[in-house]
Amino acid sequence: MKAITFILETQQPVLVTSFQKDPNSHVSYPYIPGSAIRGALIGRYLKHPAELGEDILSDANLDRQVKRLFFDGNTRYLNAYLFCKRQQKRTLPIPLAWYRDKDEELPTPKETTNLNVRDLSQYVPEQQMSLKSLSERFCTVNERQVVLYREKRRINIHNLRDRTKGRSSPTKRDPVTDRVIQEGEGAIFRYEALEVKQTFQAVILCENDEAKTIQYLLKPTDIWLGGSRSAGYGHAKIHAVKCQNIEDWHEVDISPEQRVNRRKLKITLLSDTILRDGCGQFSVEPCLVKQAIEDKLPVQLPEATHVFISSTVVGGFNQKWGLPLPQVPVLSAGSVFVFDAQLTTEQIKTLETEGIGDRCIDGFGRVCVNWLGEYRDFCARPPEPIKNNIQLDEKYQDLAGQMAENILRQKLEQFLVDKVSDIKIQGKITNSQLSRLEIVARKGLTNPPSFLPIIELLSSLTSNASEQYRNTKISGNKSLEQQIKDWLIDPMKSSSWLNNSHELEVNIAGVTRKVEPDSDLVKEYTLRLIMAVAKKAKKESGR
Repeated sequence: MKAITFILETQQPVLVTSFQKDPNSHVSYPYIPGSAIRGALIGRYLKHPAELGEDILSDANLDRQVKRLFFDGNTRYLNAYLFCKRQQKRTLPIPLAWYRDKDEELPTPKETTNLNVRDLSQYVPEQQMSLKSLSERFCTVNERQVVLYREKRRINIHNLRDRTKGRSSPTKRDPVTDRVIQEGEGAIFRYEALEVKQTFQAVILCENDEAKTIQYLLKPTDIWLGGSRSAGYGHAKIHAVKCQNIEDWHEVDISPEQRVNRRKLKITLLSDTILRDGCGQFSVEPCLVKQAIEDKLPVQLPEATHVFISSTVVGGFNQKWGLPLPQVPVLSAGSVFVFDAQLTTEQIKTLETEGIGDRCIDGFGRVCVNWLGEYRDFCARPPEPIKNNIQLDEKYQDLAGQMAENILRQKLEQFLVDKVSDIKIQGKITNSQLSRLEIVARKGLTNPPSFLPIIELLSSLTSNASEQYRNTKISGNKSLEQQIKDWLIDPMKSSSWLNNSHELEVNIAGVTRKVEPDSDLVKEYTLRLIMAVAKKAKKESGR
C-alpha cells in the first residue's frame, strides 16, 4: 500500500459544519474531515472520464476503478489536521487522559514557563487535587516534549434575504387556515469557519495501483471544500504532495517495533469512531472498542482498566442527493482505553492501518497503540512562531500588506501622470470617438481588470472611425490604433510603458516587503493610461 500526504492551505474560510445546539449557528469542525476531501476528489474524477455517465455506481460502472478509489474501503481518506511548519509534521488530537491543574493556564509563546500536564492513564491522582481538561485540540509529541495547538477561526454574521428583491420578506400565511404558505426571510445566523492562511496535512491510504490516479487528481492546486462556496467559503490550495510506502509512514513518530512490550496496552483514538452494538445500533459504549479490536485481530482482551472518553454526534452531506447524511453518535477523537494485555508488532500494524468501526473510508476509526511514553506528567508549551527580523502581531500583517500596496500605487500614479504629460497627440479624431474609447476602457476596470472591451472596440470600428484612429499620431511615431494595440499585447515587457523597474522594497515597522505590479495591477493602469490619453486628446481638441 501507499500513503499519499499533502498540505491544504486555506485561501478562504472553510466551513465543514459540525452539529451544535444553536440552529442559527453553523460551526465548522476544527479540522478538514476526510469525507470532504473524498467528496472533492470524486467531483474531480467525474470531470475526466466522460464515459462514466451521471451515476458512477450503476451496474455498468461497478467494476471500474471508481469503486476501488472511493467506495470499497481499500482507499481511506484521513482527516486533515493542523500542520506544524516548524517540526514539519501533522498534529494529532489531544488524548482525553491529559489534565492540568485547575489554576494553571497555557503560557504565551513569549513566556518561558511551561504547563504541567498529567497523564491520568498512568496513575490515579490524589483526591485533593483539582484538575481540569485541556482546552487545546491538537498536539505534537516527542518523548516528553509536547506542543499544544489550537485552530484559528473566523466568525461572520449573515442574514437570509430574498435574492430577487435584495431584502428580507415577511412570512406569508393563509388568511383562513393560518397555515404558512411561504417562509419569511431575514433571519440572522452566523458562520464560525476555519480562518484563512492555515495549513492542514491530509493523508490518503491506497493500493499501489490507485496511487497514480490519486496523485493525478491532486494536481490542480485549487480545491473547494465544505459548504457555502458561493458565499466566499471553501477555497484551499494543495501543495507538497508526497507518496511513500505504507511501511515508511506512521501517524505517530515512533515505529510499531518500538511500541511493543509495554506494561499496559493503551489504545488512543486518533479520530472520531463509529461503533455498533450487537443489535446493529450505533452506540458509544466503551466495551465496543474491545469488541471491535477482537473482531479485527485474533486476540482476546480483558476489560479495560481505565477509560477516558467523550462522545459527540456526526453526520455529513451528500452532494449528489442534496440531502444530509444520518446523524449518529460517535466516540470522540482522543478517547483513551487501557488494558492489561499486549499486541504483537504485526497486530499493531494491522490495527493502525485498517482502523475500527464504520466509515473508515472517511477517516473515522483511526487508532494508535501505545502512542505515549509511560510518563505520569510532562511539560507542554504553545507553538513557537516562525520569526522574521521583526514579527508583527497577526492582526497587523494584512495592514502591512495594504500599506505596501498603497505605496506602490502612489508610485504608479505619479508615473502615469508623467507619462501622459510627455505624450503628444497629433491628428483629428472626433470627441465622440474619444468618449467611446474612454467609456470602453472604464468598462474594463472590473475585478479582475480585462482588456476584452478595448479589443472588441478596435475590432468593430467602422471604416471612418478606423481611419481616424490610423491618422491620429502619438508623439509623432505610431498611430493611436497601433499604440493602443502595443500597450495591450504585453504591458509587462521591458520595452512597454510599464515594466519591472517599478519593483520596490518597502520597510514597514521594521519588516521589509518586496512589492511589484502584478498582472491585474498592470492591466488596471494600462486601461487608466488609455483613458487619460483620450481625456487629453479631447481637451486639446477643444482649445
